[in-house]
Amino acid sequence: MADFATLTLDRDIACTPARLFRVMTDRELRQTWSEPNDESVLIIDEYDCRPGGREEIRCGPKEAPEFRTTGLFHVVTPEFLSLTDMLIVNEELVSVSLCGHEIAEGPKGSTLCVTLQITSLAGADLFDEYRGGWSAAVDSLSKLASEPEPS
Repeated sequence: MADFATLTLDRDIACTPARLFRVMTDRELRQTWSEPNDESVLIIDEYDCRPGGREEIRCGPKEAPEFRTTGLFHVVTPEFLSLTDMLIVNEELVSVSLCGHEIAEGPKGSTLCVTLQITSLAGADLFDEYRGGWSAAVDSLSKLASEPEPS
């Protein structure tokens, strides 16, 4: 039996919407801000961020990144980024999610609203892991996007 949840993460970020979009969609920067903590690693093996493009990611503990995700991009504009994502552990499909990222002008410069609609095939406990991992990644994204751009 599947479990379902919708998670929403909102952040006000001190950068322009254009800068936020660049940090979100640049392969190297994405690999940097997506790691949830110092003990984890995120490796982007394939990345084609455009409508119809895909990404292949390995992640998890640095010594054994056992989780794989396959993402398919559907909408890629400076205002909205949408992808579907499959999480696979030990060759078993664990969850499928629809990830929407809305970018708008905000009081600090930008407002980011991330909405995750998750179908878990591994039980409802997975939603806490989603919230923790995505919250850490969005916090890291916010920090990185707020830093001055290199000249």
